Amino acid sequence: MKNPLFTALVALLFLLSSCALENSVSTYPVNNHPTKTEQLTSVNKTLMLQLVNSVRQNGCKCGDTYYPPAPPLVWDDRLEDAAQSHSNDMLQNNYFSHIETDGSNGGVRIQRAGYNWMAYGENIGMGYKTEREVVEGWLKSPGHCKNIMNKLYKEMGVARAGNYWTQDFGSR
Repeated sequence: MKNPLFTALVALLFLLSSCALENSVSTYPVNNHPTKTEQLTSVNKTLMLQLVNSVRQNGCKCGDTYYPPAPPLVWDDRLEDAAQSHSNDMLQNNYFSHIETDGSNGGVRIQRAGYNWMAYGENIGMGYKTEREVVEGWLKSPGHCKNIMNKLYKEMGVARAGNYWTQDFGSR
């Protein structure tokens, strides 16, 4: 069991960070408890878009670099399919990398999913249990944060398999 004082301190520190997520998306509805299977495999698309677009709307400091507000992203099912394929492969083959077991990278996987990109980016995460946790983790990493704030990207898809997460970005 976690120490309540430690939990409160961690929450306070995050709220004070330069990229704190807006309170409007801070909780799940009381009666919306996902099943164990859903917890392991599903992503709340609406919540994920809210979390990412809230940061993009406000601007964010990623490492030592400030990124001004960026336009909101929209969900793309092809990017989600590419992300799901990669998350599944990482889980099934017990690894954590942007390079898949067949040697493909995010650009190849996104193209295979039918998304003809002009620009793409990819974030991966492991060990996170919720959308909020994984976004907070990505925001603490300058490279992942930069992807979230990149104005070139217009669309996004996110998927998970177990606690392996993939976030693919693109523009066509």
